[in-house]
Amino acid sequence: MVNTILKEADLFCPNSVRINFTIYQIETLN
Repeated sequence: MVNTILKEADLFCPNSVRINFTIYQIETLN
C-alpha cells in the first residue's frame, strides 16, 4: 500500500516524495 502511494505521488512530485520518504526512514530508524 505504501509503495503504491509513493509510486503514484512520484509521478507528480518525485523530488519531494523521495526527500520526505528519506526523512521518514531516518526518523523511523532513530
